[in-house]
Amino acid sequence: MRTARLLNILFISGLLAVGCFAGSDAFKRYEKLQAARGTEAEAQRNLELLDVKTESRKIALERLKHDPEYVEKIIRQKLNYAKEDEVVFKFEFDDR
Repeated sequence: MRTARLLNILFISGLLAVGCFAGSDAFKRYEKLQAARGTEAEAQRNLELLDVKTESRKIALERLKHDPEYVEKIIRQKLNYAKEDEVVFKFEFDDR
């Protein structure tokens, strides 16, 4: 009778130890899963932002191909060109 009780206690202790180990491992895996989901959500937001930028650049490229007024505007803004007999004023601001 004593040996049966001792074996039961030993068996239950072993089950508890295995259960604790399995629970600990499952919790670590769950934490990794949550971290991966957070990374995935951030990557998805970055992808959406890049899609918006790509679309706006495609629109600008199409305008550069087909809209001469837009081309002139960009050349004036980016390259500081001016028409003949035109004066361009540049203002520099002190950023304090």
